[in-house]
Amino acid sequence: MTAGIALALFAAAFLGCAGDRPLPYDPPDGSAGGDRKRPRTVAIRLAPRLKDQVDVLFMIDNSGSMWPMSDELRSRFGNLLKVFEDLAARGAYLDLQIGVVSSDYGSGSTGSAGCQPSPGGQQGKLIDLRAGAPNACQPPLGAGRFLKYRYGAGGKSSHNLPKGQSLLETFTCMASVGASGCGFEHPLESVYAALHNKLPENAGFVRDGALLAVVFITNEDDCSAPPDSDLFDKNKVDRYGFLSSYRCNRFGQVCGNPAMLLPYAASGKALANCGAAPNPGGAGPGKLYDITRYTDFFARPLAQGGVKANPLDVLLVGIDAPAEPVQVLLSNPSTPGKMPYASCAPFNDTSGTPCVPVIQHSCRNQQRTELFGAPAVRLNAVIRAAVNHRLSSICDDDYTPALIEIGQLIIANIGAACITEALPDPSNPVCFVEDVTTQANGSITIAEIARCADPKPSSYPCWRLEKKPLCSTSPQGLALTLDRNNQAAPASTETRASCVIE
Repeated sequence: MTAGIALALFAAAFLGCAGDRPLPYDPPDGSAGGDRKRPRTVAIRLAPRLKDQVDVLFMIDNSGSMWPMSDELRSRFGNLLKVFEDLAARGAYLDLQIGVVSSDYGSGSTGSAGCQPSPGGQQGKLIDLRAGAPNACQPPLGAGRFLKYRYGAGGKSSHNLPKGQSLLETFTCMASVGASGCGFEHPLESVYAALHNKLPENAGFVRDGALLAVVFITNEDDCSAPPDSDLFDKNKVDRYGFLSSYRCNRFGQVCGNPAMLLPYAASGKALANCGAAPNPGGAGPGKLYDITRYTDFFARPLAQGGVKANPLDVLLVGIDAPAEPVQVLLSNPSTPGKMPYASCAPFNDTSGTPCVPVIQHSCRNQQRTELFGAPAVRLNAVIRAAVNHRLSSICDDDYTPALIEIGQLIIANIGAACITEALPDPSNPVCFVEDVTTQANGSITIAEIARCADPKPSSYPCWRLEKKPLCSTSPQGLALTLDRNNQAAPASTETRASCVIE
């Protein structure tokens, strides 16, 4: 095992789920473990130099109900760009590549109404311009189907923008993916194909040394199924039930203890303990891809089949619906999206007006009822598998905070060591900082690093918190600085750090 791989594995094991790092010592009363509540912490990324390359992939659901949400994204995208512009004004210049894919990947071996057989639709190919874009739109210049934009000093930049079209305008054109895509959305498989399948249209998008940020914008859960699946066959009502998106829920999610597939009947109340239905090697009980196909890809190092050499370079973001509540009721699946499902009776899945199982929306904006979403059980499980992740609601009436958070997440991971959450007492922080060194034989040694004494350190290395211009978008503008007294870090060493925020 190389040092880099070992460090990546160790970093992933250390960070686990952000906010759940155990204390490195027992509390004074000796009540370690058991019912002791762990503090919530924020992980801090330190790097010997700032990363300036960032590849950002937007997966935008292009099914029929997504127009209002897609419009909201396009109208607020400038807020994300402003984070990068402000960063450039503080002297750090990102080298961005921005791509777009849709959720349309077809539907199994048969296809279905509005869906080609899989792989169909856009097949994970980057989209430079779709029919939904305004007539005046021009795609990025050059052979690639993605934006290239490098910020520079004095407001200067290098890019592949078409003449007379700004970065914001060009992204808006690319993100106009329309709303005529397959209604059995495959967001995870579309992104997997875009990043994994070596598609000629996507050549050059993923750079070895860059951060990779993937942003999922959808109001449905993932329905990624193998291309030979018959789950979407309209003639398989006896096996799979009425042909609607509930087939994705019924055979893609499990709930309860013991975990069981969702019922082909009303649940009567919200179901508990819901997660992705297992389907390892196609053995079931689920019918969609087992989510380890995606969690391994994003959370494992490159040497173990992951997308990046260091999984900490993967940032996953969801602007989707909360994963709960999950409740099944009998209703008409053709109910307009801006209306909640209303219960019906009697059950009817063969003729006339259907009265069949559906998943009730897990969120809905009360003022803008066109903003709604179904519980993203599978999708959010994959997003949470990444150490660096964020989740925001598709039902919010303003995506500005979500887009600013994406920018802040990127800045937090370029190595500036910004503290991205507010500390309870910045003058007396509780932080854990350690040097993790991989020895030549593959073993790992850990050296705890103490806080710097004030006003002059008594030993090195040590850490302190201080204000940094690069961190001005963080809640308190603070960064963790490591003082090694002008000495280099030991070879094959990565510093890990976290601070208590609650």
